[in-house]
Amino acid sequence: MSFLTIESADKNYGAATALADVSLAIERGGRTAIIGPSGSGKTTLLRIIAGSERPDAGRLVLDGEVLAGDGAFVPAWRRGIGIVAQDGALFPHLNIADNIGFGLPRRDAGRTARIHDLMAMVELDASLLQRRPDQLSGGQQQRVALARALAPGPRLMLLDEPFSALDTALRVGTRKAVASLLGAAGITTILVTHDQSEALSFADKIAVMRQGRLLQTGSPRDLYLHPLNAMVAEFLGDAIVLPAEFVEGWAICALGRIAVGQGRLRGAARIMLRPEQIILAPAADAASSAFPERVSGEIVETDFGGGQCTVIVQLVDNGLASKTDAGAPAASGLRLALRKSLMETPPAGSLVDVSVVGAAHILAELPPPRS
Repeated sequence: MSFLTIESADKNYGAATALADVSLAIERGGRTAIIGPSGSGKTTLLRIIAGSERPDAGRLVLDGEVLAGDGAFVPAWRRGIGIVAQDGALFPHLNIADNIGFGLPRRDAGRTARIHDLMAMVELDASLLQRRPDQLSGGQQQRVALARALAPGPRLMLLDEPFSALDTALRVGTRKAVASLLGAAGITTILVTHDQSEALSFADKIAVMRQGRLLQTGSPRDLYLHPLNAMVAEFLGDAIVLPAEFVEGWAICALGRIAVGQGRLRGAARIMLRPEQIILAPAADAASSAFPERVSGEIVETDFGGGQCTVIVQLVDNGLASKTDAGAPAASGLRLALRKSLMETPPAGSLVDVSVVGAAHILAELPPPRS
């Protein structure tokens, strides 16, 4: 039985639909990321779980208790749910000790010990307890916000883009620390974010939303490698989407003949490749290439980014697709944007052979937009 179950949740704001028939099951102790572009409904869904919004239809059940639906609605303060907001939302007039202990009874004999335990849990020194929030760094403030949310012993933790205001290096370190802490505590966690890398690294389950609908759920690896459609593919990372013709288990496309991992198909469809599947080799090495299915290309642009650079490859039609007797689009003129390490980045103007490793993934069509 799932720890948290959302069944056919709807939410409308006047004529605008925020959620449409959203169903999601979350297991106890897991970390789930709800991800999607702005306006996809992910924050509305989080607010319904928290109890600050009431769904227009559907049910919400947490650990066997109906929180919304069937004529019931449990208010936010009775749900036992902790929330960490984007900016931490610490009380600026209170010191760190009082911020953390805000939800603890002041006359509780163990209150001070609990505050110290929480400081140790989020790896902050007790010497910071008498400081005000503005005397702490952004990462320290987010850890204090997490400690405050943990203080009452919540059964579910909601994280509403809590790392987005931090700089890159601090964001990664804080995210890892929070994931480790929540995992060790066994607290079921839901993260709302628009950051793909954050969702992929933090969660053990991802739910992708678009226009108020839930498009696909699954493990980070499964969604990255086997997205349902182009929207999911492109939202979870760089993706190369190409039209193709299928002949006896092969996809014939502008990049040549590529294996597919979903059985023997015929007809036209779209395929997806991840950029890391594209191999570039100097054109001079063509005779000795280990990848016979390849096309030619020219590096027309490079964008230096330190250790990781972006290269733009314009393909040249070398007749490979025509050799397959399929109606695949020609390669000529197609441009690919690829991220490569600095040591793998050819200079602009270089001629290269372009080949593919691994199998292509077949995409479904996007669902029609909501009315």
